[in-house]
Amino acid sequence: MYDPNHLSLTGLSSILQEEATIHVSGRFSTVESFMEATARSTANVALVCIDNLPAPGIQEIIGGLTARNGSRAPHVAAMSMSATEAAHLEALKAGARGVILKSYPTRRLVHAITTVADGGIVLPNATARILLERFSQERANPFGEKESGELGLTTRQRDVLALVARGLSNSEIAQSLCLSPSTVKTHVSAMLRSLDLRDRTQLVVYAHRFSESKRVRAVSPAPAVVPTVPAVSTVPAVPATESMGQR
Repeated sequence: MYDPNHLSLTGLSSILQEEATIHVSGRFSTVESFMEATARSTANVALVCIDNLPAPGIQEIIGGLTARNGSRAPHVAAMSMSATEAAHLEALKAGARGVILKSYPTRRLVHAITTVADGGIVLPNATARILLERFSQERANPFGEKESGELGLTTRQRDVLALVARGLSNSEIAQSLCLSPSTVKTHVSAMLRSLDLRDRTQLVVYAHRFSESKRVRAVSPAPAVVPTVPAVSTVPAVPATESMGQR
């Protein structure tokens, strides 16, 4: 976890340390110490505070984490209290899997972090809305008038796609559809290839577009796996905690 604000860093790490599902392996107030520790860490989530960070700084930290660590890179989530939506989008461009607001209630904060750790995407509502609108403007009809079946998606892949649109992680989708997490991961990878998409974030945007036009068959997850915390808007690219967290 990186945050130059000592009070914020201490407070957030104390909250997370009380959670059984999260292990805080390090907290850092300087970029240098954070980057050095992350290069050696096996944590699966890295939280980066982007408050007051200019675009180059966001690219340096988040982009550096994903590029330098390669396949060992943790899922990265930006954390913010006052950053603008523009800064949120910059974090996504740099490779963050989501943006988590420091103002979230504890249960929602923990749910957001564990969602990123499981490979999901979390975004504030305003940021998700901007991203969807921008995607629509830049690619008004990226998939033509084809139905999902014409794009090579199987019935099971459409089931998975519908749950991806709801923001569920691979493990939650696996439980809902009675599949193994590895099978869900295989379906997601296959859909990315079939739809010519770069990452899970674009897949979520695609799923929402099809869902809105009623071209993705809705699949309701089993009650046992529906998050009990308030819904978090979702939209993906790669994984994260405001300190480094390991589940």
